[in-house]
Amino acid sequence: MHTRWNIDSTSARNKGQEVTRNFGGRREIRKSKMLQFDDVLKHILGEFGKYQKLVYVLMGLIAIPCAYHSICPVFLAASTKSWCKVPDAAEVSAQICLANFTGNCAEMVKNLTIPSKHTDVGCGKELSFEQCYRYNITYKEIIYSIENGKKSNANYTKIKCDHGWEYDKSQYKSTVPQQFDLVCDREFLNALATSFYMVGFFIGSLVFGYILDRLGRKRGFLIGVAGMTVFGVITAFSNDFWMFAIARLLVGMTSYGAYLAAFVFATEITGPSKRPLAGMVYMVFFGVGYMMLALYGYLIREWKTLQLVISVPTILFLSYWWLIPESPRWLIAVGRKKEAEKIIRKCGRVNNVPVPDDIFSESWNQTKMGETTSKDTNKTNEEKGTMLDLFRLPNMRKKTLILFYNWSVNTLVYYGLAFNTSNLGGSDYFNCFLAGAVEIPAYVLGLFIMDTKRMGRRWSMFYTMVIGGITCVGATFVPPCGITLWIGITLATISKFSVTCSFGMIYVFSAELFPTPLRSTGVGMCSMCARIGGILAPQLLLMSKIWAKLPAVVFGVACILAGILILPLPETRGKKLPETLEEGERFGKKPKKGPDVYSGYGKITKVEEESSLPMEAMVIS
Repeated sequence: MHTRWNIDSTSARNKGQEVTRNFGGRREIRKSKMLQFDDVLKHILGEFGKYQKLVYVLMGLIAIPCAYHSICPVFLAASTKSWCKVPDAAEVSAQICLANFTGNCAEMVKNLTIPSKHTDVGCGKELSFEQCYRYNITYKEIIYSIENGKKSNANYTKIKCDHGWEYDKSQYKSTVPQQFDLVCDREFLNALATSFYMVGFFIGSLVFGYILDRLGRKRGFLIGVAGMTVFGVITAFSNDFWMFAIARLLVGMTSYGAYLAAFVFATEITGPSKRPLAGMVYMVFFGVGYMMLALYGYLIREWKTLQLVISVPTILFLSYWWLIPESPRWLIAVGRKKEAEKIIRKCGRVNNVPVPDDIFSESWNQTKMGETTSKDTNKTNEEKGTMLDLFRLPNMRKKTLILFYNWSVNTLVYYGLAFNTSNLGGSDYFNCFLAGAVEIPAYVLGLFIMDTKRMGRRWSMFYTMVIGGITCVGATFVPPCGITLWIGITLATISKFSVTCSFGMIYVFSAELFPTPLRSTGVGMCSMCARIGGILAPQLLLMSKIWAKLPAVVFGVACILAGILILPLPETRGKKLPETLEEGERFGKKPKKGPDVYSGYGKITKVEEESSLPMEAMVIS
């Protein structure tokens, strides 16, 4: 009897499509089973074997240069003392002062030509030169003042800088503000360039999400790496501000793409029970890069050289074309089973486990997937959620808005504290190193406390956010001098530690609060809201011109409010995660009080079903 296949059976089995066959005019339609890579990990390869660990570490290394590019404004965009360039000042120094053997001539000329004022630096007032004005004084008047022993020309009128600026280069030999004169009326552009980088993050989350699904994790990763390298080098050779800002935007977009691709790949080759651990530990690589940047900043004081040093070595990651395979989970999803099988067998050899010859056969799938078949079927037939469903139902809307705010505040405070390193007092390099060093124990602590029965997700988030907010506000009211300098740095470090800890936990908490049809959409939308906080952070730091303590106060109050808003959310530790939109709406919602209609005997008790389910997906911020 002749059999005609209307669709290719191999492709159908891999994609879970319907297979139609003709038997003498009679059509038979059946649903083929799709190989689940999680079953391969659990039943054959192991959830986190030697091969997966090797690939995980290799992919995690990309987080180090990503940290360089994210935190480098601490050094590249550092603000230094500046004053107006005065015409003929150099000639005066050379012809008059040196000829008469006058000591400290440059300082004398500066006192005669640049207005000074007393500025409150937290430990009393300090005499400093004005940044945006100079005295309207001529060459002859300067010479006359020197010859008559004047120490100041305060009686002269002040005019805005009209011949550029000179900069204090005792610490930084060159910075972006020095290169492009981002001072006075142009000072806001310095923060704008950093915001551009965060806008690149936002664009990258949209663009690379599509690229990773269409071209694969490996190709998406390599595109991101190539972009980081090329645009990073272009940044170093920028000859005007707007070229620099756009290059930084493109670096942000591609570095986020490379980071996201590596994160997705690293978690896709990890078994379900190990995935939350893998997601949290992955962020430790970022902390290592944070600390290494402090060392580079200390050794390299010119911004162009530093930019090249953190950009050029990234080209080595292009060797991953030969070192790293494509994600077998993605290959199975798109029907490329031969390539997936080759990678699975290689993984089996490295892990020293046998891989069955019939791994892609339906009989193997039927045997190994028996326990998960009903779950997969339910998920297939389940209604699909949309972004509007996040706001359509009242309880879901409340949880969504609280999470949106918390993600935004976490990112706002995280980057706000990171970019404010130079204003803490003490060494910029030590403060940056310390801020990076606390990230490693912060993620470890977050992973531990959110799984304890006493704390759980909700109270862990509450305490870390509130402590982070209180210490952030407290640090800014401690004078940055003497022994109190270290008290302020300690409080700022505790704040950074707490917010970083919360930053790691909010991924897991959010993924568990959203129901299955909205999990990817919900966490993805939260991640986009986080970008808003990153964009606003450098702009908010500009508010220090209004009141020096204002940014830290805003960071702290926003953080405390975010912690308080966490309390109405339900605890998710050990709870059965919502699988449908209806369960998602009921999850954490207090039942309405009504008359007790029970007419039997005994006491009514509430029974909650508990099931520690692994998180299905994580989305990196």
